Amino acid sequence: MDMQTKTQRRLNALLQWFYARRCLASPTAPKDRRTLQRRVRSGSVVMPYKGHYIGAEEWNKLSYAERIIWSLRSVCRRYQGIVLCGPSAAAVHGFTTSLKTQRYVHIAVSKRSQAGRHGFIFAHYYKDPPPTCEIDGMLVTDAMQTMMDCGRTLDFVNAFEICSMGLRKCGFANKALQGFVGRKRRLWGIIRARFVAECADPLCENGGEAVAVATIIELGYKQPQTQVTFTSPLDGREIRGDFCWERDDGSLVVGELDGRRKYTDPAMTNGAEISEVIMREKDRESELNMLQIPVVRFQMEHVRKREPLRQRLEASRIPHDSNVWRSPFAGFRCVAY
Repeated sequence: MDMQTKTQRRLNALLQWFYARRCLASPTAPKDRRTLQRRVRSGSVVMPYKGHYIGAEEWNKLSYAERIIWSLRSVCRRYQGIVLCGPSAAAVHGFTTSLKTQRYVHIAVSKRSQAGRHGFIFAHYYKDPPPTCEIDGMLVTDAMQTMMDCGRTLDFVNAFEICSMGLRKCGFANKALQGFVGRKRRLWGIIRARFVAECADPLCENGGEAVAVATIIELGYKQPQTQVTFTSPLDGREIRGDFCWERDDGSLVVGELDGRRKYTDPAMTNGAEISEVIMREKDRESELNMLQIPVVRFQMEHVRKREPLRQRLEASRIPHDSNVWRSPFAGFRCVAY
């Protein structure tokens, strides 16, 4: 026997209608919003943005990337014609899956009076309409504009990650971004964007590696080369390290970032068992040691906390960057999230 009330059935049908369109529910009827608010308080419904709802069970099934895209798609459906920019556009382009940068929905506006925060909407004024493209039904600033805007407005680590992943996804060298940013004048934060464009590394294979490189730079160490290949002393095949530095005495050090994805993501393991992946890692490290190249290993937890990473880099005699003083991010406070 169906014990649901008429209101519950209607509301569940409404949620399913939005789910079929891969977005959050944004009901207009006050009684529906009140009912959903009660469900939010009970924990059965999640409200990522004010007025936008999804069942907790459905929300937990979504990956971080899907949570961001569903949320942004629902906002674009509700406010027809908006142009996403900055970190919101970066998420739609697939340059980032970081939930941290998605506290607000960033949009482009053509009137200075419209700029500023309006609830969860963060409007950015553009004197000239930015170049745009449509992705999955959402209007966003194009790839280069998005990367430049993130370089101008975000902190260095998040800007570096987005620009590095953006260049990799688009198949561009960082000179392309340097040229685009270099042509801009009298734009707030453009000096920061130029610095990010200079450092961005499309050879970083994933966001975790990009975050690690950016953190290493912020800690004052020289930027490592990424995905450097060596010749195995056993069979002559190519072996590769995540990061590589040359010390002041000419010796090399390889850095390895250990994360769960490296051992569990089928896209990175080629379907191999965890034990097999670990054994391959040990063999590769042993071959590097045969080449007289030490390996320093660290985890994302070390990167996030910073001090454990610094200790490992210092103990491995990783060279410091004497030009660290020239970073335009010194003293910068990001207000984009």
